[in-house]
Amino acid sequence: MFCIEWDESLAVGIDIVDEQHKTLIQRLAQLSKAVETSQGASEILKSLEFMFEYTNFHFADEEKQMAKYAYPGLEEQKKMHAEFIGVIKQLEEDFEEEGATGSLADSINTFLLNWLVNHIKGEDVKFGNYINDKSIDIDMEE
Repeated sequence: MFCIEWDESLAVGIDIVDEQHKTLIQRLAQLSKAVETSQGASEILKSLEFMFEYTNFHFADEEKQMAKYAYPGLEEQKKMHAEFIGVIKQLEEDFEEEGATGSLADSINTFLLNWLVNHIKGEDVKFGNYINDKSIDIDMEE
């Protein structure tokens, strides 16, 4: 089983974003475990639905702040976010059709976890640096 936990190497320097990333990573790890241990269709489907809803919420928050502070990488971020959400939706459909397969577990472990970690360490850190370089204090609840 592939296991990941949030650590300081994933910090982007924006508290609310880091907290949301912690939640995403924790829930994605739970989803991976649920699929790999065949915890039951309802639990797996609930986890997939949570990931879909939470990523939509999180990405919308990020994009709102990127637009507010004229972040030059916003359009690229939007494309990447849409790709990730599309893959989650496809995994949900695959699960509904085929159940908890090894292929589904591999997709979660290799694509979703790797994508999220690489996106945070690459793209989201750039946004964090942009915000911190401008000494902006972000309150995502605005």
